[in-house]
Amino acid sequence: MSRVERRVFGRSCRLRAEARAPAVVLGVLLLGGAAGCSTARPPQAAERAGERGDSHGGALTLTIENDALTGSDNNYSNGVGLGWATDEIETLGEESFVRRWAEFWSFLPFVLDDGHRTYAAWGLGHEMHTPNEISDVVPPTRDQPYAGVVYLDSILAARGNLWEHRWNLRLGLVGPSSHADDMQTWYHDLIGSGEPLGWDNQLPDEPLVNIGYDAAYILLERNLDASAKFRVVPIGGAAVGTYFTGVSLGLYCEVGWNLVDAFGVSKLRSGFNAANAIGVGPMDAWSFSLFTSAAGFGVGHYLPLDGTVFRSSASVDSEPLLGTVTAGVTLRHGRLALGMAASYSSKSFATQVERTEYGTVSLAWFF
Repeated sequence: MSRVERRVFGRSCRLRAEARAPAVVLGVLLLGGAAGCSTARPPQAAERAGERGDSHGGALTLTIENDALTGSDNNYSNGVGLGWATDEIETLGEESFVRRWAEFWSFLPFVLDDGHRTYAAWGLGHEMHTPNEISDVVPPTRDQPYAGVVYLDSILAARGNLWEHRWNLRLGLVGPSSHADDMQTWYHDLIGSGEPLGWDNQLPDEPLVNIGYDAAYILLERNLDASAKFRVVPIGGAAVGTYFTGVSLGLYCEVGWNLVDAFGVSKLRSGFNAANAIGVGPMDAWSFSLFTSAAGFGVGHYLPLDGTVFRSSASVDSEPLLGTVTAGVTLRHGRLALGMAASYSSKSFATQVERTEYGTVSLAWFF
């Protein structure tokens, strides 16, 4: 057995044995939450949800992001996320885990306030960030370092008639314990691609804590005919923490038939969450939409480029201003929703060889 084969075999074995932890965490979370949601709903709240026609048990969303989906192979290499979004908090039983969780955070502005519908969501995500050339054992210092990130997002969203306010707490870690090296080596071996050789130089283990806030406002919404509609939604946000510290401002536009009240999300490859399923439920009619968004980011710190905060690590200086453009389609019917999109960014750091491009595919199931 060659050195490369021993390395791939050893990492694959460790992956099977050790990478179960995130799945176990998510399983416990989903089981606990499902148990909480099964508590009988207050009659008045259930009646209100029934009148709106959006009462349901929640939604599970699987999201995959990969640069190969846009024909590139650089920088943001791959990401996988699994999210769970609940129905409106006030339709849940008073003793349910989810309702008690939301009430614990009710000191946050707009959460459980009169005139707002509050939802909870969680998302487990895993990301791989690599330099442009993965065949170098020692990556050049002018390129993006290797970084693996795993995290759990906890989201509370409060919706009014025109506004949505979203709070996000992210806990996780960066470093070898994320097993991004194992996963990429295994996948490249599976598809017969070149082995990434520089993971021994990845960012070191460090805990990850981030807090973010986003606000979206329906600036314009018009009916084109009985079922067609378009909307324009400005989105702004700010975040602070060891993953991303900065601000964002964007514009989300959508046109289609039988549109649902899903707000767009502006992100600096900030990972996956269950936001696209918040406030949305099963629907009898077919829904199809085209969407696009453009956003600008003021970057103070971005972990995959600027490195770890409390430990010495490889890094490159991220650009203070960054722009992204995304375009895609969504298709919804019954309990399923499928989304596909492509995203393109301006250069994230001065010596970047190619601008970051990646595709996104997400599948949501409402239960």
